[in-house]
Amino acid sequence: MSQVLQWDSEDWRLKHACAACTYKLTGEPELRFKLLYAMDGNDSLKRVLWRLPDEIEDGHSPTSRDLPTGQVLTSGRYLSREYVNKFAVTGNTDPFSNENMDDAKTRKAWGVYDETGIFIAVCRHGTCLLIADMVQSGECAKYPLVVVSKLMTAFGDGLGGGYDIGCRFQTTLTRSTLGPQAQVLNHTCLVGAFHGHAHRRLCQLLHLTLYVEGLGLEDLETCERTFSKSNALASTVRYATAFHRQQAINAYFEHNNHFEIYVNLTNFLFDNYKQALTIIHDSKTILPNLKRDLSIDDDDSIFYRWLEEEKEYLEGLSREPPEETLHMEYWQRLGKFEASSQRLREILDTWSVFEPVDTTTYSDDTRVTRQNETLRRHAQENYDKDLLVVQELERKLNISRRWVPEDKEWQNAGCLVANREYRRALDNLESLVVARLFELTKMNRAGTGYKLWKHIAKALQSRSAAIKVTLERYNKCALAV
Repeated sequence: MSQVLQWDSEDWRLKHACAACTYKLTGEPELRFKLLYAMDGNDSLKRVLWRLPDEIEDGHSPTSRDLPTGQVLTSGRYLSREYVNKFAVTGNTDPFSNENMDDAKTRKAWGVYDETGIFIAVCRHGTCLLIADMVQSGECAKYPLVVVSKLMTAFGDGLGGGYDIGCRFQTTLTRSTLGPQAQVLNHTCLVGAFHGHAHRRLCQLLHLTLYVEGLGLEDLETCERTFSKSNALASTVRYATAFHRQQAINAYFEHNNHFEIYVNLTNFLFDNYKQALTIIHDSKTILPNLKRDLSIDDDDSIFYRWLEEEKEYLEGLSREPPEETLHMEYWQRLGKFEASSQRLREILDTWSVFEPVDTTTYSDDTRVTRQNETLRRHAQENYDKDLLVVQELERKLNISRRWVPEDKEWQNAGCLVANREYRRALDNLESLVVARLFELTKMNRAGTGYKLWKHIAKALQSRSAAIKVTLERYNKCALAV
């Protein structure tokens, strides 16, 4: 019977993990997404690395001193380290690594733990599909890659995966060995509704669940709700052996799948169905009223056209127009050329008269003269270099007469430069403020440990100083606009 029902196949459990996702009824209409899932990493379920107290690492990864055991977890849900490492990104840097990290401090922090957390994939209803250990690392690219590979092998085409950095992962997936398979199977990388609002507007139009057709009410933030419950397991697995840690985590998610998610699945579907009917009913009244108030006479297709127009506009802003860029570059180079000209004039107009008294003063005067000659030569070289750049830009822009501050072109280019600096300062300030809000939310969350609270508080102090400097720069740029 096991062979007939294919119970002994490698992916049988995965293919039947969630009845609502994997079972298809006769005559059921085709949907854009055959399966929607979310994936993310969590560092709560870490495990301390056992090692000798006098062991010296010398910059190498610490060696585990756990007692040898032949116990190995056999689960179709839990992916082994060896299988995950097949998808490791080769090269000097991982696309998901933080280039601002201090390698020494990071290695020291990770050296305390062997498994630094778990990376999971859950379906839209909350059923845990896959688990992988993050070993002495953060969320490297190999973890989402192995999840996508496993799910595409099991379910085939039409998958939609939510990830808090799904936009960046889309590029990583395309460039990986899984890229051709993902393209053929039409795998779509998405960004959850909560995390998406911290992304750029163009990224939201392409990946945010709110704007992707076929998602309906789904926000793809299932991992956050899953971790809010699984974090209670942290104290149990922190000092466990590798096998017993995996056993506890696997048992927890198996229990959660069968006695939490599956039991409440009917209520989940029923509540979503009622919510969808309510939205459809209300939209039949609210939407026509809004269109009338806004004087919109077209049909509902205008909303799709607006999104396309916004997308085209934002894609056009990804690069500054070449002519405007050259005008701004020319304006800035004229400023540098004027500064170097002024510096050269000051040096040439400076005369030093010496009256030699003895050989000692003569040698000092000679040294000063040589220093002045060096300054003059450097000023002349800077002047010639800036003049050459200005002449080259004038040739590209077909400028017959050099701009002066009284010219309209000079003033327009100055406004463009000021506006660009203002927008960059605003973007930088916005990103810092959003990051601070997330840190404040985490700091006040129940269950946050004292050490983590102190770490966040220290980070907030640094962030506050950065925000203060950025705010001053923003105010300065705003006054110049």
